[in-house]
Amino acid sequence: MRLDRRRFLLSAGLGIVALGVPRARAAEEVHYRLVMREGEAQLLPDGPATKIWSYDGQVPGPLLTAPQGSVLVVEAENRLAVPTTVHWHGLRLPNAMDGVAGLTQPPIEPGETFTYRF
Repeated sequence: MRLDRRRFLLSAGLGIVALGVPRARAAEEVHYRLVMREGEAQLLPDGPATKIWSYDGQVPGPLLTAPQGSVLVVEAENRLAVPTTVHWHGLRLPNAMDGVAGLTQPPIEPGETFTYRF
């Protein structure tokens, strides 16, 4: 097949258009692991230590950050003696990841893990 002027211009034009079309990229994933467990905290300056439920031994739990547009993946491990979940206040996320036990997800049983992904 002979490449005439018309075919050349058409091919070049399509190539330029293809370069300008944004391509979908895989979203960056940011991974965290949270361990829900008992701990102790000094709630009153002069009072005794109080038993608490914590995230990684902290109250409040650790700050989780991720760039806008990325996918947050949080593996939550329940080391408490009771079922629990993680409820994410102030975030727009899929209902199945909202962490309302018995409503949006089954509770995480003691010794079990659940992976939140949003």
